Amino acid sequence: MTTSHLSKILLAALLCAALAACTDASVTEVKKASIGQSDYAFGEVLDNAKGCTSSEWDHHEDNGRPVVQYTCTVDLPQALIDAAAKDNAGRIKLLAAELDKLFQDNLKNLQKSKEGVAQAAIQAGTKKESRIKQGQGALQEAQARLDQTLASSPQQYIGHGPSGYTPQLLAMGRERMQTAINSAKREVEVARRKLDEAEAGIEPDSAYRHPALGQERSAAEYQAMIDGTLSWKDRYYAAISELEAREMKRAEEFVTAAKDRKLQMRVTFLVRKQFPVDVQSATWIDGGKESKPVNNVYLAAALMDPKRLQEVLVGEQRSRLRFGVSNYDHLKSFPIECSEKIPTGCELRKQAS
Repeated sequence: MTTSHLSKILLAALLCAALAACTDASVTEVKKASIGQSDYAFGEVLDNAKGCTSSEWDHHEDNGRPVVQYTCTVDLPQALIDAAAKDNAGRIKLLAAELDKLFQDNLKNLQKSKEGVAQAAIQAGTKKESRIKQGQGALQEAQARLDQTLASSPQQYIGHGPSGYTPQLLAMGRERMQTAINSAKREVEVARRKLDEAEAGIEPDSAYRHPALGQERSAAEYQAMIDGTLSWKDRYYAAISELEAREMKRAEEFVTAAKDRKLQMRVTFLVRKQFPVDVQSATWIDGGKESKPVNNVYLAAALMDPKRLQEVLVGEQRSRLRFGVSNYDHLKSFPIECSEKIPTGCELRKQAS
């Protein structure tokens, strides 16, 4: 080996040692740096942080500037897994309970509507009887007035002069009597028409009512809807059980997949000579892939209090183990729909094409 070649090897070794010393110094500088508005240094908070199964510091250069990275592999205790499984199961049970409530509420509403219509029919019957009675009385009074008018004489409608009842006065009396008879006959006709309407159940203002007001279902129709709804009961609750079992299985698979993926929190520091050490970025690494940024507000609070850092780590584990249960989507897609708008009570839901 030549002297020149040996010199190159030694120089390279010295450069590597110097670089290592530099980067190690950067890690040390970050770990010893004080956290703003806190009595702690970054190393005190991040080294052996509760909630981490392991942690490590690394360094590299970015455009010639040293960058330090801290990575915490987040602990996932069995108790957290069990709690998440219980929470997921509880929310699926609540979904099933809401579907059950929808069915029961629909039955109650149908029964209430039936009772309301029946009560309205009773009230309408009572009102009809009252109108008939009034109509009969009004017709009797009008007929009595007509009979009395027919039995009167022309002289009752005029006064006589010094010469007695002249032909002119009698003619006037007959004209006035006929007018009274015609008026009495009209009163009888009006009274008889109102009685006929009362007996037919026609309301006085029916000509001015909105058409929809006369299209209300009868008590018998509501009872048919109640019977129809009850005929769907077994299928409805079988569909709830099927949905619950399917979602329980999906929730278990979700938790199993989530717990098998390693969760890490990576904090990156940019080391600058003229400024204090500060956090450049913080990211969650889920299964080896960056998933989302760490909430800056939560991280800032956690760095000022080591106890809160564990809360941030545990909170993220809890969040990723939470199985998504959208009651709104499940209720919209549930295969059986029951409603007062459906004449048969229930029907298979029409799926969107």
